[in-house]
Amino acid sequence: MSRDRGSNVNGGLKRLMGVDDSLFGPHSRAQVLQMALAELVGTGMLIFLGCMGTVVGMSHSPHPHLLVALAFGLAVMICIQIMAHISKAHLNPAVTFSLVVIGDLNVPLAGVYIVSQVIGATLGYGVLMAITPDRVLKEHSPNGTCCAMCVTLVNPEMTSLQGLLAEFLVTSILVLVVCSVFDRRNARNTDSVSIKFGLTVAAIAMNEGAYTGGSMNPARSFGPAIWTGVWENHWVYWVGPLAAGLLTSAFYRFVFGLPPVHQSLPQELDQGVPLTGVRDGGTEETNMK
Repeated sequence: MSRDRGSNVNGGLKRLMGVDDSLFGPHSRAQVLQMALAELVGTGMLIFLGCMGTVVGMSHSPHPHLLVALAFGLAVMICIQIMAHISKAHLNPAVTFSLVVIGDLNVPLAGVYIVSQVIGATLGYGVLMAITPDRVLKEHSPNGTCCAMCVTLVNPEMTSLQGLLAEFLVTSILVLVVCSVFDRRNARNTDSVSIKFGLTVAAIAMNEGAYTGGSMNPARSFGPAIWTGVWENHWVYWVGPLAAGLLTSAFYRFVFGLPPVHQSLPQELDQGVPLTGVRDGGTEETNMK
């Protein structure tokens, strides 16, 4: 009995680390390339469209905070709708971390995702800079030479630790939404997932934006920082969201539980393709975030 249990644990660890049948589990290298490109393009689109909503100086009317929050929320909706059937449209290293914890993908594939997301965010912001007039970039810059648009900063009245806690908490809310979508018990409630995720991001950004900018996404903060050179408290936007991705998903998995992948749930019996991202026997059952 103990030998069987040890064998199951070792098998689970091997699958998590990607050392079972293939480095990337059930995916071929061609599929991995497609998924990496989907994450790169999707995250680039997210930063391009979301940060475009923060640009001031292109019109006479100022941008209210509500507009910026909606810009990012609707950008998330668009990117998920376009890319989810290819890579599930994580668009966010914190989301990727959480899906490793709940067993949706292994560590090597997560590494591919995160590298693609960071490159995509960098390229997306670069494209936005390329089409934005130089006057607009310099008018709202900290040094008169580059832009400060879309840079995430901790509110000056807050300490860096307060900013860290704020990012951890709001990213935790996002991660709980992710875990609930991937929970097979919730298969009947995953229609219009792209809209739900978009509105989740918009709602969080509306409420938390004044504190830290409501990043929830290390790649989203990295893209603007690498172009502008504004790195103030940048570590907050990596440590907070990534810690939330790990700890909150672990909390969900071990407190609320996840059904075994081989177990068919009653609500899934009459569904052709559930939207919960669970693979059975190497076959991917869904393409949704």
